[in-house]
Amino acid sequence: MSALLLILLSAVLVNVMALTRMPSWRPFEAVTGTLQGAQGLAIASLIAIPVVAAIAWSLSSWLLEPNALGYLRTFVFVIVAVAVVPLVEFALRRDGRLQPQRPGFTLLVTTNSAVLGIALMVDARMQNIVDAVAFSIAMAVALGFLMLAFAAMHDRLQHADVPKVFRDAPLALVSAGIMALAFMGFTGLIQE
Repeated sequence: MSALLLILLSAVLVNVMALTRMPSWRPFEAVTGTLQGAQGLAIASLIAIPVVAAIAWSLSSWLLEPNALGYLRTFVFVIVAVAVVPLVEFALRRDGRLQPQRPGFTLLVTTNSAVLGIALMVDARMQNIVDAVAFSIAMAVALGFLMLAFAAMHDRLQHADVPKVFRDAPLALVSAGIMALAFMGFTGLIQE
């Protein structure tokens, strides 16, 4: 039990994928509102990431490794992500409580490096399926928390008295850098 707790704590505090491996720090901005878009992407990630990670770990452990096909790992994981994410979007649209605003919602979540990165990390680090799913859920929660934090910060900064030269990209980069430095403070908290 303590090992599982250690995995969850490590995933949330130390291995924050969004700040180190996410190509765009603001993928959640929608036409109707930043916070609403971040909530939609956070919920979609919370569903898609554990499913992709579990399928990827299972395929790697039970199909690719026993047949010496490890070189196909990334290709297979991308195919799994491309297959799972549209199903998640369909389920969210069908449920009716969450309506993604952007037409490229599936493409955005599919190409998000967090989905593929977490699948690769789970495959490389986790020994069994329970640890893999727990780690991926913790990483999805951390990613969702960061998206909501960035969205709230973005909304606040839109109304702040910032010189025109520093608006948009410079302010976003400085804010992301400060948050990355804050999370780097947790490095070394848990020894692997």
